[in-house]
Amino acid sequence: MKVVRIICLLVVSLLALCPLGSVLAQSAPDYTLSLKPERDRYDSVIVAGNDKMIYLDVENTGTATINNIAFSSEEPDGWEIEFDPESMLKLEAGENERLKTTIEVPSGTAAGDYMINFVATGDEASSKDIDIRVEVKVPVTEPSIEIRALYPTLEGIAGEEFVFEVEFQHIAASMTDEPVIFNLLTTTPPDWEIYMTPPYEKEKKLSAISLKPGFTFTDKTRVVVSPLFWPLPEPGEYKITLTADSGELKDTIELTANITARYALVLLPSEERYNTTATSGKDNYFAVTAGNLGTAAISDIKLSADKPAGWTVEFTPEKLDSLKAIDSQTIDVNIKPPPETIAGDYSISLKASGAQSTARDLDIRVTVESPTIWGWVGIIIIVLVVAGLVLVFLRFSRR
Repeated sequence: MKVVRIICLLVVSLLALCPLGSVLAQSAPDYTLSLKPERDRYDSVIVAGNDKMIYLDVENTGTATINNIAFSSEEPDGWEIEFDPESMLKLEAGENERLKTTIEVPSGTAAGDYMINFVATGDEASSKDIDIRVEVKVPVTEPSIEIRALYPTLEGIAGEEFVFEVEFQHIAASMTDEPVIFNLLTTTPPDWEIYMTPPYEKEKKLSAISLKPGFTFTDKTRVVVSPLFWPLPEPGEYKITLTADSGELKDTIELTANITARYALVLLPSEERYNTTATSGKDNYFAVTAGNLGTAAISDIKLSADKPAGWTVEFTPEKLDSLKAIDSQTIDVNIKPPPETIAGDYSISLKASGAQSTARDLDIRVTVESPTIWGWVGIIIIVLVVAGLVLVFLRFSRR
């Protein structure tokens, strides 16, 4: 009995030191395999008839060793895929290996995008499938020249320069071919100016350019087009063509200068005086000028005035049907205060408003003077008052 008690005591002590859960519970092994392209590049470019090597990273992201790892792919018919190494005996937990993968594209493959599916499989686990997009390009067999404009259409107002940037692509059968000189020929609307310069040497004017063969746009040229300043061209689209011609190789691009209208109506005093004098009850004439400083005609210009109550302001002509760009017209303004207007300074605002633009108000200070007859009447009254005072003084002095 004593022995049994000792054994029970020992069992209880062991259970206290080693909990039953940790003795009986053991975590299950984790088998997880990962496959992904180097630097997460899921696309590639291959010229038909050539091969290219890409790298795939294989990693055991689990907690247990994975054995007998093999690699496979699904690719378009006729394509060849080689793996180096072809397989792996094992991959310890946390380890990773780089897999060299060679993709061979058969000649005659049409240009376009193709998908290849890759997967890694072991005894204990398989990776998720990954897809690599392969852009197939067709090798160049015929030489050519191509012109491309970064912005083939530009917008601006008449009188401004239009600066286009164009790039040239000289494609040759071999990258070792000699450079070719291309003459640069242009056409513009009548009397427009055009010249070409390198991007960073604006003082140089180009009439020809030497291009090395290549598959990318490598040379830029500034095409500067200047419309007429006078007479200003009407708003609209104007076409410019640029041709690169070597005799055997030739390409033409069309550029568009879109001229937009700018409207600017102004109203100014003809003699640069912002004040005038007027006599109450009479016609008083003041000249103003309506001007169009824009790039297109302004139509239906109406004239009006803000004036003191009872005043009359008349315009000759009363309105303008149209005013061409960079043109002006003189307008006579008759300012007539009422007869009873008290002498002093007054303000009127002259206005001009067209269908496309409105001028700023022209504020004029008008100094009103009394009519001449009232001046004589005042003089006579003063004379009579003085005479009366003299008579009164003489009468009282006799007494």
